[in-house]
Amino acid sequence: MEAKGTILIVSRNPDLQAACRRALEPGNFSIQAADSLQDWAGGTKKENIDIVLMDGEIFQNQREVLFLQDLWAKDGNLACILISGRESLSRALQAFQAGVCDIVSVPVVPEILSLRVAQAMERRMDSLELKRLHTFEQNVAPLWSVAKGEMETSDLFEKDFLAPAAFRLTMAHEFRAPLTALQSFLLILLKGYVAPEKWKEMIQHAFERSQDLLNLVDDLMDLATATQEISLGNRSLVRLGDELEKGVPSFQTEAEERGLSLTVTVRQNPIVVVNAPHMRQLWTNLISNAIKYTPTGGHVRVSLEQSEEKAVGTVEDSGIGIGPQDLTLIFHEFYRTAEAKKMGVRGTGLGLPLVKRIVEGYGGSLEVKSIVGKGSLFRFTLPLAAASSNRDPLGEQSTP
Repeated sequence: MEAKGTILIVSRNPDLQAACRRALEPGNFSIQAADSLQDWAGGTKKENIDIVLMDGEIFQNQREVLFLQDLWAKDGNLACILISGRESLSRALQAFQAGVCDIVSVPVVPEILSLRVAQAMERRMDSLELKRLHTFEQNVAPLWSVAKGEMETSDLFEKDFLAPAAFRLTMAHEFRAPLTALQSFLLILLKGYVAPEKWKEMIQHAFERSQDLLNLVDDLMDLATATQEISLGNRSLVRLGDELEKGVPSFQTEAEERGLSLTVTVRQNPIVVVNAPHMRQLWTNLISNAIKYTPTGGHVRVSLEQSEEKAVGTVEDSGIGIGPQDLTLIFHEFYRTAEAKKMGVRGTGLGLPLVKRIVEGYGGSLEVKSIVGKGSLFRFTLPLAAASSNRDPLGEQSTP
């Protein structure tokens, strides 16, 4: 029978190695063992590892941590489960925050270890499948565009059979990460693995992950309802600058907290026919992204004007920028660049897809310019409301 995956047990304790082996034998895994990652790396019979079970005592060695980070750099989906005793709890918690996906206490309970390994393996397989889907999507995109053109009059086009499956799998993956982290924090508290003086810290982490889930649900609801709410029945005459100015105080506070300079310039206050909450979402997502991904000391500049028959909004920052290879992907649901993830800023990857859906839904256009390390510029246009030559649509005298 083919092995379900390969697990590396790293411990200098032969009893711990044996206990882990016994617990994992029923799972039909290929198991390797080593006294240290350094010893394993120097061996001759190395396989591709899916999960590392690491003794907490070994993890305290900085050189071992560097070896593990090197493995993570080569395989971002590699899972590491720490086998930790109470005496190394503080370091174990630090490791958990650094990327260790789970903690199992000693003495090892076979049922618990088997469950955690199965969960870690499932997460790894989902992540790998998600990457394959993204690669497939990129490779098939040109052909799919042609196919859509050929199938516009076909019933198959309406079903759009490729996108929903990829979206559902991606969504499940995005929900699983914060849910797993939340469950792990709660389990640590439930099992008494953490001292009382650490409870507040653990509860704070759990709260943050629950907030991630709530943000994800909110963004999904906004994205799902955007098309319906763009309908003519939900539109009214809206001054675009008014919706911008409503959010300026909170934007200024957010920028100051991050040590940034924020300037907002409203040269004209164009009137558009839209759903007002969509305009607030439009400004909020663009400006918040600029603030989030601009390092301390940088600047964010926001401007609004009108040109011919269009309202023009611009958000420019001196942030981390977006690489050419990512510019075509940032409007895909859940997509976040590697640079954005490295900053440690939480996000759902749904803000820019919502921006695109809103702008294009009202007949506008969206432009992005960016240089890695220097910043990004997002510019959107929206058609102006029809107006007479002397008075604006809201019945006020026009400014010459």
